[in-house]
Amino acid sequence: MILCALAALLVAPASAGAINSVSFSQVGNLTSERVAPGAARLPDGRVLVVGGHGASGYLDSAEVFNPTTNTFSALGATMTSVRWGPGVASLPDGRVLIAGGHTGIGGDTATAEVFNPSSETFSAVGPMTDGRVIPAVAKLPDGRVLIGGGFSNGSVLASSEIFDPKTNSFSPGPSLPQPKYGPASAGISGGRTLVAGGYDSNYLSSSHVFSPTTNAFSPVADLPIRRYAPAGASLPQGRALVAGGNDGGDFTKDALIFDPTASTFSSAGIGSLLHERTEAVAIELRDGRVLVAGGEDATDELETAEVLSVPSNAFKAKLKGRKVIFKVSNEGVGEVTDTSTKLVTTAKKKKPKLVKTTTKHGGPGKIKVKIKLTKRGAATLADKGKLKIRVAYTPDGGLAKTKKLKLRAGK
Repeated sequence: MILCALAALLVAPASAGAINSVSFSQVGNLTSERVAPGAARLPDGRVLVVGGHGASGYLDSAEVFNPTTNTFSALGATMTSVRWGPGVASLPDGRVLIAGGHTGIGGDTATAEVFNPSSETFSAVGPMTDGRVIPAVAKLPDGRVLIGGGFSNGSVLASSEIFDPKTNSFSPGPSLPQPKYGPASAGISGGRTLVAGGYDSNYLSSSHVFSPTTNAFSPVADLPIRRYAPAGASLPQGRALVAGGNDGGDFTKDALIFDPTASTFSSAGIGSLLHERTEAVAIELRDGRVLVAGGEDATDELETAEVLSVPSNAFKAKLKGRKVIFKVSNEGVGEVTDTSTKLVTTAKKKKPKLVKTTTKHGGPGKIKVKIKLTKRGAATLADKGKLKIRVAYTPDGGLAKTKKLKLRAGK
């Protein structure tokens, strides 16, 4: 088989011996083994999975994952061409773009097509200038799609092309800082896209972020280990998942979360994949989970699939003197902060803080966090007799949830 085709809010470090809060669980199998397929979410929340390589060779077949039943079912229609490693993305009008890939004897193809979920049909668009196998894919805020890098008839590419769904055509895009074949790509905050790992003349750990504002790629932190063809998917709150891949000698099942604010990768609070996988697909589901399906390990082409489940962020909080007592069901971080503090930093002028931000990691059970007022906050409390504070709980690897409490003078 062709060379096996690898990149978040930083989660708080789990305490010693802690059980990972974010974990993967098995769901129904694909209807066929699929190595290097493509996947995209449909308007109704289901996931389209197309192409790849299986027991019968290079595939033109497609199937659909239903997140309600956690099962896959075959689609009657087939693509206009077999495709191993295409670039795939959903479009604003509900269609799905499927571009490039390897066709076996036909080589690496520059052809492209779209899937129409209303009629369940595939039709040709494009083509691209270059054939691209396992490229990076970036969905742009204006609805266009950037397809960059990939392998093409003996060369690893740094160039990119942009698909315009209004004209069904491609035009040249900005180049990647280095050629990349088989990187993980996932949308992150600000309409940007993380492109991590991959292969050139060697296995890569380098990572970059594409900004549609600057129309350029900029470097971010390297992956902890180099890896080719990991699965990448968007996570809530602008983060990204990077899981699995091949590091040049071993297949891996470790998973990482990328924090775009700190520009770092972390494995804290997140479990590993159930199976070693490279050349798998990952796609975010509407309910916050992430589907990871197909790929291959050291011995087999895989039809198995699993989902990443985000832990519950439900919590109760009450005041006891100058402390907030959190009651939580998972390990995580309890936070006390000012009501003017935003979960996502903005460019707007900030109001003077009345409460100093204080955090503590703990749980499950109780997390006790002290309330620390600024001088202005203490004066405001003494003057008005009450003060609103914001409390937040973030389970390890999960999403923050906030509430407001009212601190009263003399308490």
